[in-house]
Amino acid sequence: MLAACGSVTSQAPDASPTDASSTDAWAASCAPSALITTVEAADAGFSNTCIHGQWYLEALNGTTVPAAPGRPNNLVAVVPSSITIGSDPFDTSSTFAVHVTGSGQQNMGTTFAFAQLTASLNTPSATQIGSVDATAYTGIQFYAIVKTGTTGARLTVANLYTDPVGGKCTTTPGQPTSCFDHPGAQLAISTTWMKYQIPFASLAQIGFGNQSPTGAAFPKNAITLLKWDIGIPMTGPTEAWDLMVDDLTFY
Repeated sequence: MLAACGSVTSQAPDASPTDASSTDAWAASCAPSALITTVEAADAGFSNTCIHGQWYLEALNGTTVPAAPGRPNNLVAVVPSSITIGSDPFDTSSTFAVHVTGSGQQNMGTTFAFAQLTASLNTPSATQIGSVDATAYTGIQFYAIVKTGTTGARLTVANLYTDPVGGKCTTTPGQPTSCFDHPGAQLAISTTWMKYQIPFASLAQIGFGNQSPTGAAFPKNAITLLKWDIGIPMTGPTEAWDLMVDDLTFY
């Protein structure tokens, strides 16, 4: 077991609800400071005394920048891009932001497409994944530009009920206890920088997988990662989308 601040456990390829390896993930988790990352470096990774995170993009098909489709696990690390000082009006000293774009993601038969920007929170390595305890906070805050088509985008907050590392769900799709139905909230579409505050109590599941407590009972003490999930239409290709994120914090 890798020693690190907070709860860390090895993630199996298909964790079952009775997987003993999940025990440590439930035993404890570190309590982070409010700041997750200022996004002020050209580095996909970020860390502090509790947080051990990385930005990455996943997309099943279509095109993205950086290119994720066709790579192993359809995943690519995202290195923040430089921005002009003063262009983010909420942080006029900011010189970097996470920036991803894409289009054309499309459901194929029974295979559902996806395009997701992820910020892991306590992942010291690819196989050592833990959780954070955000009990002291109300929700997630960030500055962003969320330019999408009519299908929009959601912020989802994975926890030990919906993430395979928790051992309470299965990665087999189409099951009542399937993983990845993370509670989330719809984001307002924007063409200029906006300040987003998403209360944990406002998060809701879509309803296709293992149940997580929601509302006032949302498990703030068992959060594993954050996802900006681009909406995919039921039929036809996804319209062009453009997402920028800066200054990610709890509030």
